[in-house]
Amino acid sequence: MSFRNLDDLVVFVRVTECGSFSAAARAMDLAPTTVSKQIARLERQLGTTLFERNTRRLKITEEGRAIVERARAALILLDEATEIARAGSDELTGTIRVTAPVPFGSRYVATATAAFRKLHPKVGFELHLTDRIVDLYTGDIDVAIRVAKLADSRLIARHLANNRRILVAAPDYLEQHAPPIQPGDLVDHTCLLFSYPGLGRNSWTLRKGREVHEVVISSNLATDSGDTLRTWCIAGLGVSLRELWDVADELRAGRLVHILPGWEEETSPISFVRPKRDPIPKRISTFGDFLAELWRVPPWEA
Repeated sequence: MSFRNLDDLVVFVRVTECGSFSAAARAMDLAPTTVSKQIARLERQLGTTLFERNTRRLKITEEGRAIVERARAALILLDEATEIARAGSDELTGTIRVTAPVPFGSRYVATATAAFRKLHPKVGFELHLTDRIVDLYTGDIDVAIRVAKLADSRLIARHLANNRRILVAAPDYLEQHAPPIQPGDLVDHTCLLFSYPGLGRNSWTLRKGREVHEVVISSNLATDSGDTLRTWCIAGLGVSLRELWDVADELRAGRLVHILPGWEEETSPISFVRPKRDPIPKRISTFGDFLAELWRVPPWEA
């Protein structure tokens, strides 16, 4: 059987990923009625019902579930075949849609995409920087760079590097205040807090080997902006608990000093995250390999 309209198959796959006709319509910039008509047309051509519809939810049928996996794989293979035909070789082409947190993305992901583009000049990027967690199944995104532990079991994560959080202060501040010798000494220092409504009690849980020390902190200098914390810390206003990648340049330049070395918050991963869709387009798997090698010794650790 040949499909009269390949777009119907594309819409079917997107509806299964988004969970509803309306969400798929928004993701594809189509009218909901258009999506509904295309699914109905595909069902007529296949001679089977793909979704059970009611007023509360949309449920894919067993037949639809069997078809969608094969359809997704076929579309990816067709996409790669089109890339090869356009390029006249197996050169990578196409667009990679990436999301990343604003500060990490602007500092490191933007640089990484530029380096990858130089190696593969026919690959394009759409880089979306946001501190909001983007749903990779409903958003039009291929890959997320996440600086946190992965909570969504529907996703596949590849570890790229470690996210270490260390204590830092400016030389000016340390000239006026005796550096802390142990975590408990922090209660006698001005601490700069990352805080936002609903966060709850402000505390730092520091670890050194098997030792764990929780420091409860009260401070009149708090913000929900990491950039602001770094600025305050460089200005000598107090001690801050910051991601190493965020303050590496300041440490090298001497604008900040690493204090209480060895005491850090629990390390979290920096990961290359994608939906569970196979096969994965070659441009995306190659980009993942590139990042893993690029950050094998992270630039903020070097």
